[in-house]
Amino acid sequence: MVRLNLLVFIAICLKGALGSGKKGLAVAPENYRCGDLDHFTNVHWWYDWGKTPSYHEKLHCGNLKSGRVPMIWSWSSDLNIHPDSQYILGFNEPNFYHQSNMTPQVAAQHWRQLEQHFPGKLLVSPAAAPCGSHEQCMSNGEEWFAQFFQHCQGCRVDFLATHGYWCSADTTMHYLQGLWDRFHKPIWLTEFSCPQTHSEDTQLRYMKEILPRLEAAHFVSHYSWFVHRFKSDGWIYSSTSLVHQDSSALTTLGEFYNNF
Repeated sequence: MVRLNLLVFIAICLKGALGSGKKGLAVAPENYRCGDLDHFTNVHWWYDWGKTPSYHEKLHCGNLKSGRVPMIWSWSSDLNIHPDSQYILGFNEPNFYHQSNMTPQVAAQHWRQLEQHFPGKLLVSPAAAPCGSHEQCMSNGEEWFAQFFQHCQGCRVDFLATHGYWCSADTTMHYLQGLWDRFHKPIWLTEFSCPQTHSEDTQLRYMKEILPRLEAAHFVSHYSWFVHRFKSDGWIYSSTSLVHQDSSALTTLGEFYNNF
């Protein structure tokens, strides 16, 4: 515990001096307004679950914030992305039926095509996630990854992406540590927040607990809070929002996240 506290303290000091290279932003296109990203002055990267920011262009919003990382949400022969992109995010929650819904074998076949198409990019794995019930998904995230790597032996996977929705920093870090111990690939935690609570105080408490530990963890490469603006889907509520519903100003949660 003493060693962990020391690592957290060092991470906070380094963050204050250099800014976080890990911290990113998940931007919900369906809730996007021009100017939403202007107040995020201390995030290193961001993504929006898509190959191109067509929503931004349709709104005629002007210049786009730098640092955007494209995602190949599901397999498509259209792989056009901005040529300056350094990273490519892989398929979104392939183990979930209502997401990209891909078996490990099918995902492995398409991953080889992805490798061939993007030889100069750093590839972030499909973002398999913990499964709430087998009615929702074909297998739990860790098992999906195990089968994926069996079918994709020799594939180039530079990072491992995943999601985690708990209100406990201990639970989140235990899950990420387990993935690192098993697969030995630096992790992108591209979705995380505290589910099923309307309390902004609960979200802030969790954020204050988890961010220093994500910064301190050597096996965490990148992370992004879910989400920049949200309403509700029965699982995640508007309390997770980093900007207000009716303006691009940062919420209290957003201010802490940006300033951390």
